[in-house]
Amino acid sequence: MSKAESRALEAYPKLSVASVCLDGTSPVDLNTGARKRFIEGYEQAEKDIIALIESHISEIIGDAQPKPILRTELQELITKIKNED
Repeated sequence: MSKAESRALEAYPKLSVASVCLDGTSPVDLNTGARKRFIEGYEQAEKDIIALIESHISEIIGDAQPKPILRTELQELITKIKNED
């Protein structure tokens, strides 16, 4: 389970109700759609944050006096975000 899926399940736990079908009853999770949208938003936020960090790295590299420590820290942050799934 990815971090986004785990957080979505925390925010929207399984909420089952019995749905009457022709062949009997089967449980229906009412929070499935909300969890799906939560995961999509979470993953988009990660992409946006990484893009922002990468744009700042590009600015730093483009400077006349690059700041290697800051650049390294930002690259480590990107790696940490990507690896927390």
